Amino acid sequence: MEHLTLIKKKYLAAAILILITAAVPVFAAGLKKGAKAPDFSITLSDGKNTVLSDYRGKVLILHFWATWCGPCRGELPLINSMAKKLDSAKDAGLSLLAVCVSDSQENYTNFMKQNGYTFRGGLDEPGNIAAKYGVYAIPTSVIISADGTILEIITGAMPEAKISSLLKEYAGL
Repeated sequence: MEHLTLIKKKYLAAAILILITAAVPVFAAGLKKGAKAPDFSITLSDGKNTVLSDYRGKVLILHFWATWCGPCRGELPLINSMAKKLDSAKDAGLSLLAVCVSDSQENYTNFMKQNGYTFRGGLDEPGNIAAKYGVYAIPTSVIISADGTILEIITGAMPEAKISSLLKEYAGL
């Protein structure tokens, strides 16, 4: 009987190893620090279109979120506050672009109005931009250098200390 349990454990261990090995390419498909950031195009809340190259010369925080995401909802007041600081700073070397994913235009517009959010952003309804960046969890923030290289990928809500650190390091605020 003990021999049978040992065989079952070996088969279970082998099965787990195969599953982990099969899953690695899925997570490895995401972008890494030091990679060139993929170009994108998005229509902003004000109806204007923007592309990645519009941010050349500044560090960009490309922030992915959704209206239905609990951690996003908790973080968005801090994101809005950061955006206001950046908007009021002259020649800040840091920009923010918040991309709402997998939602409808109506939900996105209503959510922004109801919460009084004014940060620069747009809707990526089908998730195409998020897919280009390998985003598999939200919120996710991708920090992109002034020359278009990925400096950092932050998965999960950023604490206030991290936001302050980004403002200080890249915008001198």
